[in-house]
Amino acid sequence: MRTRAELESTAMGTGSDVFQAAGMLAETAVPALADIVTVELSDLTLRGEASTPGPLCDGTALRRAAFQSVRGVRAAYAVGDVTLAPPATPYRQSLTDLRPHLVRDLKRDGRWLAHDVARARAVRETKAHSLIVVPLVVHGVVLGLVGLYRRADSAPFDVGDLRAAVSFADRAARSLDIVRGRIQERAHARLLQRALLPKVLPSLGALEAAQGHVPVEGSGGEWFDVIPLPGARAALVVGVAEGQGADSAVGMSQFRAMVIALAVQDLGPDEILARLDDVLTRLTQEQTAAGPRSSGMRYSGSSCLCVVYDPVAGHCTASGAGPSQLAVVFPDGTVTAPVLASHPPLGATGHPFEAATEVDVPSGSVLVLRSGGTDEPHSGADAELERLGEVVNRDGPDVRKIAESAHRVVSPGHEPALLVARARELGPESVASLALPPEAPAVAAARAWTSRQLTAWTLDELAFTTALVVSELLTNAILYSSGPVELRLINDDHTLICEVSDSNPAAPRLRKAKPTDEGGRGLSIVSELTQHHGMRYTAHGKTVWAEQVHPA
Repeated sequence: MRTRAELESTAMGTGSDVFQAAGMLAETAVPALADIVTVELSDLTLRGEASTPGPLCDGTALRRAAFQSVRGVRAAYAVGDVTLAPPATPYRQSLTDLRPHLVRDLKRDGRWLAHDVARARAVRETKAHSLIVVPLVVHGVVLGLVGLYRRADSAPFDVGDLRAAVSFADRAARSLDIVRGRIQERAHARLLQRALLPKVLPSLGALEAAQGHVPVEGSGGEWFDVIPLPGARAALVVGVAEGQGADSAVGMSQFRAMVIALAVQDLGPDEILARLDDVLTRLTQEQTAAGPRSSGMRYSGSSCLCVVYDPVAGHCTASGAGPSQLAVVFPDGTVTAPVLASHPPLGATGHPFEAATEVDVPSGSVLVLRSGGTDEPHSGADAELERLGEVVNRDGPDVRKIAESAHRVVSPGHEPALLVARARELGPESVASLALPPEAPAVAAARAWTSRQLTAWTLDELAFTTALVVSELLTNAILYSSGPVELRLINDDHTLICEVSDSNPAAPRLRKAKPTDEGGRGLSIVSELTQHHGMRYTAHGKTVWAEQVHPA
């Protein structure tokens, strides 16, 4: 017979699933204590919930959670079936008085079996002759029942066996209650996770549609987001916050907020993740210094994949930290998985990030971002990409269906966080650009060109304000830059974007001009006339931009 320590160690197990834990418990008692062991649990327990303390009411359903026998005997009820506990049976009595019941001789004292036809047939077929029924109770809450049977040549149960069965049931109940608590914690984490995820992804001209997916049985730290960026661009992000339960869901919310704050500053994907890594490394150091008094949050070890898509240029830049993968399904059905610059998980090492990977993305291509898997080459990777292409081609333009199917394809055996988006390129009909010399007369020519372009786009209502914005931005560019200047207008679905690029990397600064100042009011005028404005660095200088919403 196994020792108590061995029984407890095995019973506790590491499984988070109640059925698995119940099966492990039943296995520990066969043949150490009985020839056949059954475990019946309430549906509340299986869902991770707890009933009110006290006896179970007559209508409470029990479900077969485990069955174990010495010689593969057929069970009266299959695992997962609802089992009966008719009145006047030891099963109903144990649920009512919360006490164990010993039936030494089923043949002599088993008249109650007439009320339980399924068990009566199983008793006859298995030649079971002795029974112990023990309720599984923790802090007055009934989780279910354990039934122990002896059959054939085994000795009938006695009072010593009853004490051993009660001790086993007590340990089993505590073990199952721990698993139930874990399930409840994960359920709460998933509720919190879904409350903190974006309810609706934004509708952008850069994307025909986008759909995110987080695993149903995940840790609660998986997340996704689509972040609108200036210049009609979009940042697509998936990530996994390390940890379990509510802590991982809270960490996910923090990481998502940090990424949004960094992305709207017009940083590249590698810069976004590098700064996020710096913050998480600092938080990890503070947590380590705090020792046991610190919270259960884990800032190190989290993964993130960030992709910025530019619909005007028709390409994206991508960078990842930790296990992640980007796949691109082209309009002709071919699939590629660009090799991203590898970086360890966030907040762990402080290693510098390599430059982001650039990928051409033709209009109509589908981007699939996955975090929480592996970005290392592995056997079957080509077949995995081929299956992903089949999913996209089969489900057509419906990205929701693609997201529902893709998580089973790109990471068999582990459900990842996913973001699926279909790219839409802004063609010449939506983009107009004009190269200008760094000379003052160019401003008037640019205003006239702008007016003609807005007329062509039937946006005459914005002509006056846009001409003023163009004048101010171009005047600054010509005044402080000696190289070429470019004016670009982008007519997005809901927004008119005006961009002026020059070779001077110095950032313009918004300040309040004094009454005696002759200049310095350019950016103030732009901020008053537009909904948003800002600046981003380029390889050859900078781009200053301003956005106006289309007339209603």
